[in-house]
Amino acid sequence: MRISLFGCIAAACVCLSVLSVNAVDCTSPNGQNVISFKLAEGVPQYDVTFAGKAVIRDSALGLNIEKKPFGEFIVKELKKDSHDSTWKPVIGERESVRDHYNGLIVTLRETAAPNRELDIEFRAYDEGTVFRYVLSKQPQLDGAVVSSEATQFRFAENFGAYPIKSTEAHYQEEPTPVNDCKRAYIPLTVELGNGAMASLFEAYVAEQPPCTLEKKGENTLSPKFRKGKLTLMTPVSLTWRGLLLSKDVAGLIYNRYLVETLNPPCAIEDTSWIKPGIFIDRSGGITTDNIKKNMDFAAEHNIGYVHIDWSWYGTERKWSEKAIKHFQEKMPEKSRKKLEGQDWIKNTTGDPTTVAHGYVPYLQFNERFYHVLNFIDIDIPEVIRYGNTKNVGLSLYVNGGTLIPYGDHEVEDVWKTISSWGVQALKPGFVGCSSQDDIKWLRNLVALAAKYKLVLNIHDGYIADGMRRTYPNLLTQEGGGGRETNPTITHELMLPFTRHLVGAHDHTPTLYSGSDGRTKLFELAQLVVYHGARQSARNVYGSRNSFGPEMEFLEKVPTVWQDVRMLKAEPGDCIVTARRNGNRWFIGGMNDEDPRDVKLSLNFLENGKKYQATIFSDVKDSRDAEKKVMPVTSATVLDVSMNAKGGLCAIIELAK
Repeated sequence: MRISLFGCIAAACVCLSVLSVNAVDCTSPNGQNVISFKLAEGVPQYDVTFAGKAVIRDSALGLNIEKKPFGEFIVKELKKDSHDSTWKPVIGERESVRDHYNGLIVTLRETAAPNRELDIEFRAYDEGTVFRYVLSKQPQLDGAVVSSEATQFRFAENFGAYPIKSTEAHYQEEPTPVNDCKRAYIPLTVELGNGAMASLFEAYVAEQPPCTLEKKGENTLSPKFRKGKLTLMTPVSLTWRGLLLSKDVAGLIYNRYLVETLNPPCAIEDTSWIKPGIFIDRSGGITTDNIKKNMDFAAEHNIGYVHIDWSWYGTERKWSEKAIKHFQEKMPEKSRKKLEGQDWIKNTTGDPTTVAHGYVPYLQFNERFYHVLNFIDIDIPEVIRYGNTKNVGLSLYVNGGTLIPYGDHEVEDVWKTISSWGVQALKPGFVGCSSQDDIKWLRNLVALAAKYKLVLNIHDGYIADGMRRTYPNLLTQEGGGGRETNPTITHELMLPFTRHLVGAHDHTPTLYSGSDGRTKLFELAQLVVYHGARQSARNVYGSRNSFGPEMEFLEKVPTVWQDVRMLKAEPGDCIVTARRNGNRWFIGGMNDEDPRDVKLSLNFLENGKKYQATIFSDVKDSRDAEKKVMPVTSATVLDVSMNAKGGLCAIIELAK
């Protein structure tokens, strides 16, 4: 039999005490996306179709407890529901987001004692399909260990996919057949044919380890816990797993807000203190006078924060006596002369509740960095006081390895102390983010930061899961191959269609560096193409003598938006994105190794109104930019040329 619940009344339920149910459909409001539940000989399964095309077929669902399957099951109850509301992001890319879905909750009961129950919650949105496991209060499950999920993603065909094998690996332009994907990090973007696209993601990773994907059969991938196992304590709702679905690649970007929608609403009552913006790394020494000079520059160019990375509190982590002895024995003569007569050992405690003074060495047990020394002479409260007069905040780095349980210091003590100095922003790095305990610790870290009014940029392995909706003080995170990893142009042009679909990504672009021939506009365009309420840029102050007319764009571009339009979306080749803040539109374009002429329709502008466009384009055969101003309307089509590894930037505002 085939059961369709959506012809029933809202409160309807169906009770089926049988081992097999052929199919129960959950269909999106627009009718395009269908996720179907079925029970085959006691084993729960699901299918997904998009616009009538099979995407996932005959894929198992469930949990493996103590390495044994949970079930066989009968269906105890089927319930339908539907929901339609909107929510407003505190920071993000849209003014409001619609949360509109049809839902199905299946309650399964084991056929044998102790007759434990498992709910599977399905939702079909116009943006995609999702499901998660929910366990009601069941004392017999408390303390049970889930060794793995039985979940499968058995693709209907050997579709082309875009996998990476680690968080900082680089995406390739050519797809890999799903059947050849041995291991992949989430999200995983997949081509469905005829331009249609999907991206497999997880959202609201709060109660279990985040997962990677591993091959489990022909065209089949299964989630695998990154680290450790899952210990249950009921009641509990586990991670949402789903697929963004779209008729084209641009649609994935429009639909990506589903990841945040699946998270709980904002948990911060007063969000007025959350200040997004552009962050620049300090240039020059870590001294009071020099950081003030950096702040003067930031204020002059409307940049919100100056960031100080490692060494302000000494070594990133506490050094052991063995590490100190190794450094003393192996340091180069240049370092030895600098440290002669200096009490540098006091700076090896890795204590972020203090401020270092004097020389600080870098990495322990790594001789190739033993020549790297930073000299610290900074009065942080004075720097903060000065920054406040300029409306420029101070951001500080803290290594997660200094914090309990990974180090010696309680998270709350550190955050409270740093906040008491007047610091507004932190960049925690090397945080635990792989096991169940890691994830609970990390979410608590973000919540405590909100308590002490600190905005965050979490670096290294944490991949976004939509937590920004609940805690908008989490402005961004890394969790991807940024500029530190020397990415290819292709990788940078694949990111918006892959990693960025689950949330903001701190790419740490190095503006004006000309890395591998990139033009100034390629670099600047990232501030629009790569969404994020914190945009971290390196080498800006140090490159101030290279500024040209494009500096106007850097001074005006915001980091929070109310709307987005994709003007050109060619993964690996070219992307042009338009974002709106208030009455202004900002356009950013990034191009690959081939020069390119593009035509950009401005039909997203309001009809009947006159606008002025300030356009920054590449100077031919140069890294430099040129500027022109012209009147435009919604009927205008811009003709813009981009150099190889070039870009474009534009500001469109109402004509005066």
